[in-house]
Amino acid sequence: MGKVKKQMYEKPVISLSTSYLQSKFKGDGYAMLQEAAAMGFEYVELGHSTTIQTVDGIVKALEEGVVKASSVHNFCPIPPFASGASPNLFSPSTKSKIESGQWLRHTRNTLDFAGIFKAKAMVMHGGSLSYFFARPDAKLRAMLKNREDDDAENEEKKEGGENEKNEEPAPLFEDKKYLKLRDKFMERAKRRTEKSDYKNIAKNVSDIHELAVEKGVLIGIENRDGISELPLDWNIEKLFEMSAELPNVKGWHDVGHSMRKEQMLLCKQLELIERTKDMLIGWHLHDCTDDGQDHVAIGKGVINFAEISKFFDKQKHIFTLELNYAVKREDAIDSRKRVEDMLS
Repeated sequence: MGKVKKQMYEKPVISLSTSYLQSKFKGDGYAMLQEAAAMGFEYVELGHSTTIQTVDGIVKALEEGVVKASSVHNFCPIPPFASGASPNLFSPSTKSKIESGQWLRHTRNTLDFAGIFKAKAMVMHGGSLSYFFARPDAKLRAMLKNREDDDAENEEKKEGGENEKNEEPAPLFEDKKYLKLRDKFMERAKRRTEKSDYKNIAKNVSDIHELAVEKGVLIGIENRDGISELPLDWNIEKLFEMSAELPNVKGWHDVGHSMRKEQMLLCKQLELIERTKDMLIGWHLHDCTDDGQDHVAIGKGVINFAEISKFFDKQKHIFTLELNYAVKREDAIDSRKRVEDMLS
């Protein structure tokens, strides 16, 4: 099976995910990419909210050189029967042949579009853990939700001048009940993924690998923010080991997702980057607040970009700002400038 050459960029590829602009411009793909250019971006990532209606305008803008496409995010464009962004519409970790077939079909469509757009990478999600009777992360999520509710209620009482508050919960790292549940979940999930889920992902990715090579597209498997989403931060290497014979299968690191996992005491961001740094082809960059709200402008949260940027390779990596559509335009532009400074 053939290989593509390792991507080497003459200058840093700093990109804006069109998910930031999609709701504003809706069906006008040309105007959407004009706006990205006006904001100072030379590249865009065509996000998982890209609709069929925007494709003609996007192609026209790319052909005219308004911007370039650095990457696409599976599924792109959205399947016509889906409503809104649908990156998890079908899962590559499924044991269902029917769902696998749908994942393959629409992922091939994404790769075809990547070829049309001359994108260098496709970002993909890995699915999530599921069990027949219940969500595997239900108890952990319930505990975290209760803590959030208590914090919010205490804040309301404080703002209202009330002296009586709920008892302050112990810091998460001192919550023995949470830590016990976390350890049990992490071990159980680890065994499950290595027995079945990762094998399913590796098989499905293998089935689209030849097309990726043909299109000259690297596949970046993204770390996720949900507790039970795949790949798991704490054994992600196992998935890459199972895909070792697929040279175009790499990793894509989302700093906000990783920060949320660190806040839940599931995995430290820098440790995850250190373990996967040789596999990375790109980054989703945004900030994350101390209460777990990510996709905010860089500088509006608690992520230590000075430490993370040490792992940036401006000749090999794609740097995509993936911001919430509510981020102010000036803050999005400032985020781009901050990334430029990190890479200077």
